[in-house]
Amino acid sequence: MSGQANLERRYRRLLAFYPRAFRRENGEEILAVLLACAQEGQQRPELAASADLIRGAVRAWLRPAPGRPCSVRIAVRLMGTGAAAQVAALVTVILTAGSVRSAVAHRYPGVAAAQHAVSASLVMDYVGAAIGIVVWLALAWALLRGRDRARAALVAFLGMITLSMLIAIGQDSAVFAPADLIAGAVDWLIALTACVLVFTRTSARFYHPEPRAVTPWRGTFGTM
Repeated sequence: MSGQANLERRYRRLLAFYPRAFRRENGEEILAVLLACAQEGQQRPELAASADLIRGAVRAWLRPAPGRPCSVRIAVRLMGTGAAAQVAALVTVILTAGSVRSAVAHRYPGVAAAQHAVSASLVMDYVGAAIGIVVWLALAWALLRGRDRARAALVAFLGMITLSMLIAIGQDSAVFAPADLIAGAVDWLIALTACVLVFTRTSARFYHPEPRAVTPWRGTFGTM
């Protein structure tokens, strides 16, 4: 397979993240532009181009349709921000893992159990952050489409974040991993704000639309 064919196949894999209707309308045009801008002999998409395509796919899925209340649109955008914040939290946990281990080793020298506990906690943070990204995006998608159960799920998600924050504070995260605690606090604030927005009166009418009044049918000759 030629380099151009390899590059096209990989670009098509990235474009597959976009909604089907978007791909049907714009996919071939975007692909043509990407291939025209590629360097000679290039076989893989550049990292920046891949990141732009993935960000565009997220925006395409979360773009509110006309008729959504402003509060719902803002809440959905916050959910997208929450997913981005979760990605930042995951990166923060990865980058600060060494300093966390060093801080624990300094405070509890020679205690192997403390290091094992830190390693287990970091693994849980990695998995939790990855799951959090999926949950943010799934809730945003459901809220955007008027799924009332998604509001209850968002409240439950806020409760889980709150519980996680309390556990982290109880484990002295403010001392050993202040950056991770700050990232968690940002997630909590975003979830709290989104909860308030989707439970406003305007949003409630969107999730519980009033039934249309049915006009009684009258016969051709009316009433006698």
